[in-house]
Amino acid sequence: MEKDEFRVLIKHCFLIGKNAAEAKNWLDKYYLDSAPAEATVRKWFAKFRTGHMSTEEDARSGRPKDAVTDENIKKIHKIILNDRKMKLIEIAEALKISKERVGHIVHEYLGMRKLCAKWVPRELTIDQKQQRVDDSVKTMAKLYELGFELLPHPPYSPDLAPSDYFLFADLKRMLAGKKFSTNEQVIAETEAYFEDKEKSYYKNGIEKLEDRYNRCIALEGNYVE
Repeated sequence: MEKDEFRVLIKHCFLIGKNAAEAKNWLDKYYLDSAPAEATVRKWFAKFRTGHMSTEEDARSGRPKDAVTDENIKKIHKIILNDRKMKLIEIAEALKISKERVGHIVHEYLGMRKLCAKWVPRELTIDQKQQRVDDSVKTMAKLYELGFELLPHPPYSPDLAPSDYFLFADLKRMLAGKKFSTNEQVIAETEAYFEDKEKSYYKNGIEKLEDRYNRCIALEGNYVE
């Protein structure tokens, strides 16, 4: 069977809801000696996910710098969100741009890195950064609506930082002596710990701040234990 005929079959698998691995297994079952490689199947799945449904080979982009566009950044972001195990070469082949340009976009524009064969945010993605800004604006608007006054506060204060004196201290005690083999295990354990806390735990901790503020003032800024 010709390559273009296999592309039609790959597209058929995509349209009926199979993933790349399932499509590869199906092709191997019926075309064992001539089925395309898994990388080829994944490449076409990645292309279809961007909305380009043609099974024709596209002409490769020209100058490398032309590949770094808003459109390609969004396409690569969408591909990775759909399949975090995609390889750079597979994304590059799907979009017809160089592997180096894809890597540049993933690392520099999307802020992601490979962790245990899976793409994860190195810091925050474009969408996450925008969401954080939106949430911050909404929070400030709600505070003013409720009549609260925003007081200036240093970026970090060992005396008065609301989270340090009760959240982190309790968390350290909970994690003491435990061993984890991956970052994901630490994150899961931490999230489960805080989710189990009652609302009163956070409420009481914040309310105790008033006493700490007063003691800090009385001690003229010295450390409050």
